[in-house]
Amino acid sequence: MGNGKDSYLAEMRFRAVAQSSHDAIIIADQSGTILFWNKGAKDIFGYKSEETVGQPLTMLMPERYRQAHQAGLERYSTRGETRILGETVELSGLRRTGEEFPLELTLSAWKEEERLFFSGIIRDISQRKEAEEALQRSEEKYRAIFNQAVEGIYQATPAGAFLNANAALSHLLGYDTPQVLMETVKDIGRQLYVDPTKRGEFCRLLEHQDVITDFEAQVYRADGTQIWISENARVIRNTEGEVQWYQGFLVDISGRKQAEELLERQNRLQAENRYLQEEVLEAGAFGDLVGQSPALHNVIRQIALVAPTEATVLILGESGTGKELVAREIHKRSQRKDRPLIRVNCASIPRDLFESEFFGHVKGAFTGAVKDRAGRFGAADGGTLFLDEVGEIPLDLQSKFLRVLQEQQFERVGEERTRHVDVRVIAATNKDLKQEVENGRFRQDLYYRLNVFPLEMSPLRERKEDIPLLAEYLLGVTAKKLHCAQPKLTKALVGQLQRYNWPGNVRELQNVIERGLILSGRQGLTFDIPQPGEGRASAEVQESQASLKERSVISEREMRLRERDNTRAALEQAEWKIYGKGGAAERLGIKPTTLVARIKKMGIVKGG
Repeated sequence: MGNGKDSYLAEMRFRAVAQSSHDAIIIADQSGTILFWNKGAKDIFGYKSEETVGQPLTMLMPERYRQAHQAGLERYSTRGETRILGETVELSGLRRTGEEFPLELTLSAWKEEERLFFSGIIRDISQRKEAEEALQRSEEKYRAIFNQAVEGIYQATPAGAFLNANAALSHLLGYDTPQVLMETVKDIGRQLYVDPTKRGEFCRLLEHQDVITDFEAQVYRADGTQIWISENARVIRNTEGEVQWYQGFLVDISGRKQAEELLERQNRLQAENRYLQEEVLEAGAFGDLVGQSPALHNVIRQIALVAPTEATVLILGESGTGKELVAREIHKRSQRKDRPLIRVNCASIPRDLFESEFFGHVKGAFTGAVKDRAGRFGAADGGTLFLDEVGEIPLDLQSKFLRVLQEQQFERVGEERTRHVDVRVIAATNKDLKQEVENGRFRQDLYYRLNVFPLEMSPLRERKEDIPLLAEYLLGVTAKKLHCAQPKLTKALVGQLQRYNWPGNVRELQNVIERGLILSGRQGLTFDIPQPGEGRASAEVQESQASLKERSVISEREMRLRERDNTRAALEQAEWKIYGKGGAAERLGIKPTTLVARIKKMGIVKGG
C-alpha cells in the first residue's frame, strides 16, 4: 500500500518539476498523439496545454518533417527501429505563429501495459545558434550577443582561468558580475567543479574532438550550493593548430536532473511493486512454519538466532521443503522487515540476461533497452535479496556476485557509474555446493561468503510427525482458496499421508491435498497417492506380494535398527564415500543430502 502511495507522490513530484523546467517536456503515444505538455513547451511553442493535448505531434513540426515522422513511428512500432532514439539531435520546430526555429530533441521510449509511449525533452537553441553565427560574422556583433545571451558563455585557458564571461554565466553561478566571477575563480576545475576530475575529462575530450556537446557535470555556485550544468564547447586554435582557448556555452539543467531522478525513483518503486506482486502470488506456497518435530523446532530456533543479525544465510534442502518460507521468516524477524524482500530464481534467468536482471541496465545498453531499468539488487536496496537455486549462477558471473556481497557495489550494464547498495543476501539451494566447488562448478570464495550461517531443512519423510498438523493447515488454506467447505481430515487419511515418502516434500503434499479437495464429492475427501509397492508388476514383486501373509511382522524399533545397519553397510562398502559414482548414496538409491541427514539423525560415526 505504501509503495503505491510513494509511486503516486513520485509522479506528482515529477509533474511539479516538469512544469518548472525551462525545457519543453512532451509525452506522446505510439500514434503520435500528445498526452502531456508542460509550461516550458508553452513558452517555446506558444500553445497552451489545452490546445495541444490530444492533438498530433505534426502540428509542432515543419511540413518537410511530417512524412518522415510518421514513417519513423510506424517503423519503431513494428520493428523497434529508430535513428534518433536515445540521441540528442538538432531539428527545426514550428511555433504557433508559424515561425520555424532550431531546437535540440532528446527522445526516449518505454512500454506500459503493452502500450508504447515516447517522451521528448526539447530545448530552444535559437539564441545559441545566433551566438554561434554571430561569432563567425564579427567580433562587434558577437560582443553584443555575448553580453545579452541568456545562456552562460565564457572563454577560458586550457589551464582553467577565465578570459571572458558574460552576465548570464555570472548570474547562473551566483556572482554579482562577470568581473567578480573572473576575479574569484582562478581555477575552474578545482573551484567550480564538484568533482574536479570531470573537468579533466572535459578538457581531454574537447582537445581530442575540438567540439563537445551536452557535457553534464555538477558545479558549485557562489553560495556553495550545487547545480547541474550542460555544456557545449569548442577549441579555438591558432594557425599552427595550437590551442588558444576554450569557448563554452552553459545552461542550468538542475530541473531536468531532478525530473530524471524522480523518474528513476518511480521506476524503482514500480520495479519493487512488480517484484513484490510476484512474491505475493508465490507466497503462501507453504503457509506458516507448521509442525512439531524436533527438526522443525531446531530450524525455528536457528531463525530466531540469525534473523536480527546481518549475516548471510545459506538454506540447504531438497526441493519443496520450504526453503523460501524460511527466508521469509528470517526477513520478517529482521531489522529490514519494513523494506522489500526480493526473490529471484537463479535457474529461471536466461544466461545472457543475468547481468541485466541482477544489476539493471541503462537505456541503449543493448538492443531492446529502451529505458533505464533497476535490477534486483537495486530493487532490494535497504532490504533482503533471496537468491533461490543459487547453485545455478553461471561460473563466469560468480565473481561479480562475490564483489556485490563483499563491497555492496556494482555497475549497471552499459554504465560506468558505480552504485552502492545496502542488501542482505539469503541464498538457497538443493545442491551440495561443497561438491560443486570440488567439481569446479562453483567458486570456493563465493561458497565461503554464502555459507556464513548454513541452515538445513529436513525432507518431509524424515519428519512425518509434522504431517497431521501440516495437512490440517494446508487443507484449511486450500479450502479457503477454492471457496469450499473444509472437510474432516480423518485418522485413516492422516495414516495414508504418513505412509507415503513424499519425494516432492511439502510442495507435493500441498498439491495432493488441493487435488483431493477438488475431486472430493459425496464420497468425501480422498487422496490419490501411490502406496508402498503400487504400480510394480514384475513376477518377482507379484511373488513377493503373494507371500506377504506368510511373512513374520517385525517391530518399528527392529525396522529402524535394520535401516541403520543397512545404511552403515552401504557406507562401509563405499569406504565412507557419500557422493558421486559408487558412493553410499548411489548404492542406497537416495540423494546424498538425504543420506547426510540420515547419518546425522541416526548418529552414525565412522569407526563407531
